[in-house]
Amino acid sequence: MALNREWHRYHRMPPKATREQRIKWHAAHAAACGCRAVPESIRPDLERLLKRPRKR
Repeated sequence: MALNREWHRYHRMPPKATREQRIKWHAAHAAACGCRAVPESIRPDLERLLKRPRKR
């Protein structure tokens, strides 16, 4: 998939991001851009986040 430059311009990874921030960033990135795969170190946590029922 091609790089979504507009999305990347406005959604920078915070410097010294916490693990939770990284997980949320990669979830949003996969939905909006997907120019690269989610890192193996984040994938299990991201899958748990996506499977969790959403709050109403």
